[in-house]
Amino acid sequence: MRSAVNTAATSQGTENVEGVSLMSNLGRCSIVFITLILVLAPGGMIQADSVLDKWSPNFATLDTTMWLKYEDIHGYGTADVSNAPGPHIIANSRISSHYESIANPIDLFPAGGSSVSKDFISGRMNFKLDFGSPVLGSTLPDDTFSVDIQGTMSAYDARNGWGHESNAVVQAKAVSEFFIDANHGGGVAGARVGYLLFPKLEFGPWDTVKDIYIIETDPVSGAIASSSFIGPHPEFAVPILGDRSYNVSVQYAALVPFGTDPPYYCPYSYHASYSNPYGGSSAVPEPNSTMLLLLGLMTISSAGFYRRKR
Repeated sequence: MRSAVNTAATSQGTENVEGVSLMSNLGRCSIVFITLILVLAPGGMIQADSVLDKWSPNFATLDTTMWLKYEDIHGYGTADVSNAPGPHIIANSRISSHYESIANPIDLFPAGGSSVSKDFISGRMNFKLDFGSPVLGSTLPDDTFSVDIQGTMSAYDARNGWGHESNAVVQAKAVSEFFIDANHGGGVAGARVGYLLFPKLEFGPWDTVKDIYIIETDPVSGAIASSSFIGPHPEFAVPILGDRSYNVSVQYAALVPFGTDPPYYCPYSYHASYSNPYGGSSAVPEPNSTMLLLLGLMTISSAGFYRRKR
């Protein structure tokens, strides 16, 4: 009797150990599988790598230009103009995480005079690129291009060089360029690498233009695809493809009518990202062949555990 009891206890203990081992193995396998999914997912929402750091070994460039003008309200006569380009910047993520090109024209006063001393136009355009992680020193998850335009536009009693009543006008353009090298990043030419993300193009009180122009070029075939997004415009995402060069232009203008003198400002940012948070199927991580293989291995391993248990 004692032997039978011991045998039953031993058998029950063996089953318990096998059950614990099974659950332990399944748990470890599940953890490893889930971790691999999060690491390998090409569109995974948790991925916070810099697209440009990984895929653009020739770096990105920044260019700015800004114009200040007093324009005749009647549409005839000359305009007083002050303009300035910012420096051409080559943004190398291996050296720094932050770059900026600043256009700062000389303050413009109405050439035809004014009855008040406050009539003048000032302007400063600051175009920045901050690389996302894992670039050393970066503080943002994605590559971020930031445009900051601000100054004073006073046309209270402004008259241009012909003596005509004039509006105060500001125009600015920020251009970024980069090439996505599929071989360098370990991808395939023409395959999607990430996205350019553009928030809403919203107008301030004096804004007249806030537009985005994108030129995508295939350097092998010479094919060019261009896109225009004219503000006001809802948020949108543009795919970034391997072995393509991109020229992104942000164009801005504001007008203050004769008889007024408000300040103006235009903050705007867009991003290069691995994921698209703006909705649609592209916002869902897409499985690749490696992930599907892991899923198959997970299923086979689980079946083997259950067969051994039985």
